[in-house]
Amino acid sequence: MKEKLTMIELFSGIGAQKLGTDLTGVFDCEVVATADIEKDAMVSYAAIHNGLTNEMIDSYENYPSVQQMRNELIEKNIGFDFKKMTNPIARMKGRNLKKYYLAMVMSKNLGDISKISELPLADFWTYSFPCQDISVAGKQAGIVQGETRSGLLYEIERLLVKAKESDTLPKYLLLENVKNLVGKKFKEQFDDWITRLDELGFNTYWSVVNAKDCGIAQNRERVFAVSIRKDIDTKQFEFMKPFDLGLRLRDFLDDEVDEKYYLSQKIQDRLQITDPTFEKSIIGTTKPEFRTIGQRDLVYQKEGIMGTLVATDYKQPKQI
Repeated sequence: MKEKLTMIELFSGIGAQKLGTDLTGVFDCEVVATADIEKDAMVSYAAIHNGLTNEMIDSYENYPSVQQMRNELIEKNIGFDFKKMTNPIARMKGRNLKKYYLAMVMSKNLGDISKISELPLADFWTYSFPCQDISVAGKQAGIVQGETRSGLLYEIERLLVKAKESDTLPKYLLLENVKNLVGKKFKEQFDDWITRLDELGFNTYWSVVNAKDCGIAQNRERVFAVSIRKDIDTKQFEFMKPFDLGLRLRDFLDDEVDEKYYLSQKIQDRLQITDPTFEKSIIGTTKPEFRTIGQRDLVYQKEGIMGTLVATDYKQPKQI
């Protein structure tokens, strides 16, 4: 029989923690609140977990006024762009505004975690806080309270302190983040966080788990930390042992691919042999009217090295 749990997803995104918890087959989770400011992730969450459809957006009958919808979304910082320091929802109207409002209602999104004074009672909190400032792919600015995105971890501490004061601490906590969180640069901060959880009343068990050891055809390492409230902890928790379902990348690839994913003839015609005299010729685009090749790229070409593909290469591949 599944254990019934009430759940809060902080930094909820599209709800991967909820889906993962459901797929264990061990728990029956009812989400009582989420928190995220990324408006399109919120819409995806509502579609995946709450059944939001275009038809529902059009047929919903309890929309408040345009200004009221805007105000509630803006007050929660949902949709806020911290780089531009603007929120497109301030000018939004019509069906788009309704979509975001209804997604917020259906997903019970509380918005910006720094604006939440306290959380409703729940058995289980997930808090996979932003990884941008600790990931090896980022600038590694660190977990700095009030300064970096990863510093939002300390908002969890604030909410846990409030829950302890009101005797509403959750039974369980789940953290997932990049492996670098326990790397040399940030391990001390991670250890301090585990110590703080201990002071707040939790025993924490953590491990680096690789997706390839969980039946997935991907080499993807992540840190998982499971915290259990001390008064209910049996100290028998263990992370699962690696297993292989036999799935490989070929099992996930389509046999037939829609033509829209192929380069158009126009794009193909732009691909040129860079210089037949090079020992290792590279097929790429050198015509300045299509894309400017930087000095570094020219050096790479002479050395027979291909430049890194970037997200915009679907528009115009630099090199193949």
